[in-house]
Amino acid sequence: MLALFVALVALAPPDVPADTVDAFVTTQMTKQHIPGCSIAIVKNGEIALVRGYGLASEELQAPATADTVYEIGSMTKQFTAAAIMMLAEQGKLALSDPLSKFLKDIPETWKPITLRQLLNHTSGIKNYTEVGSFLALARNPHTATEIVKLVRDAPLEFTPGSRFSYSNTGYYLLGLVIEKASGQSYMSFLTERILTPLGMTATRDSDPAAVIPHRSCGYSWLGSLNNRPLIQPSAAFSAGELVSTVGDLAKWDAALCSNRILPQAQLKRMWTSGKTTAGQPTGYGFGWAVGKINGHTLVEHGGGTAAFSTIISRFPDDKLTVIVLTNLADASTPAIAHGIASLIDPALAPPKPAGTDPDPKRTARILAIWKAVQAGNAGMNDFTVQARNELAPHMKEAAAQLSALGPVKSFTFVSSKQVTGGGVAVTYRAEHQNATLNVIAVVMSNGQLAALVGRPE
Repeated sequence: MLALFVALVALAPPDVPADTVDAFVTTQMTKQHIPGCSIAIVKNGEIALVRGYGLASEELQAPATADTVYEIGSMTKQFTAAAIMMLAEQGKLALSDPLSKFLKDIPETWKPITLRQLLNHTSGIKNYTEVGSFLALARNPHTATEIVKLVRDAPLEFTPGSRFSYSNTGYYLLGLVIEKASGQSYMSFLTERILTPLGMTATRDSDPAAVIPHRSCGYSWLGSLNNRPLIQPSAAFSAGELVSTVGDLAKWDAALCSNRILPQAQLKRMWTSGKTTAGQPTGYGFGWAVGKINGHTLVEHGGGTAAFSTIISRFPDDKLTVIVLTNLADASTPAIAHGIASLIDPALAPPKPAGTDPDPKRTARILAIWKAVQAGNAGMNDFTVQARNELAPHMKEAAAQLSALGPVKSFTFVSSKQVTGGGVAVTYRAEHQNATLNVIAVVMSNGQLAALVGRPE
């Protein structure tokens, strides 16, 4: 599969080692069982490299290229945040405005929540994608009222402003605010104000019924490759409904380096970490996660749907952006994007593994859950609702696959980091009798696992 490689743009300057990038990406795709991947590297404001690897469709043997269209999931949020900031520039709203100024039929507890709190995930409103089976929900069209109804009766998870907790509901509501403040539909506003001016002709909503040239098929891997359904735009809306290409996203990145969409002062606000009412930084601005790698500023956002994993990683201090789009659910796109960045500038290489888990009880628990999955008797209460809905239908298949690896000989902590979902992604090195895997567990603040993935080392 990975022998099929398409290089559409190979005008790489000397500081972008194309052959090394190719080898790295194809190795990652093999390890992670990724069918197709497209990347773009933007260096010093210019597209340095665009590549497509593998297959956009396994069944048709259609190659992935720079023109391949992928669902970008939560990368949509940066466009939603930009739209809010554009309306603020026009004086049609203020970030301090309460939600009730734009939406009337909402719970009393939601009314004083500000647009800023929705933007930086400190609203306390429950995440609707964690209620019931989101995958079943996403297969069918829904009205905004039906989506909001999923969580409108749920109590706030905390006092607004006091904590950070990633909530797709917040960004869904922001889409409704955009429509109310602008008098246009969400997609009409994005198209008129962002997509058309930037020439982003391949970026649109993810309507499965529409004929979209070069659209990729989407897959999951659990012992074998499986087709996955595309999402309905109404299920994700302004929290994650867009599809795009690496070429279009490179145009978006270029606009972020200029004043074409927003003044740099406003963009800087989007790329500044929010703070709780206690003054604690959240690591999230408006539609972007913000942080540092080895002292270098990193502004990025990933996207994950039932069948795609994506990311845009911007290193503004280094004038470097890496965009990675894949057609595999749960692919580790940060590992690919950050790995590419470190090939271009070794100073951006992630720190070496710590080696000792600062939370040994967590290690023991994750190991116990991993062994239980291997034995086919994992407790579903250890997982979030969405994660258990994903895992339950494949428990026997996963157990069969993992049992073939033999017993666990060692389970060693590698690293941990905060993720935009409000949890911690912890990586372990699991040495089995017959193979060694990297096990990634995403542990939420309530202790439940949002993901548990094993990938060949």
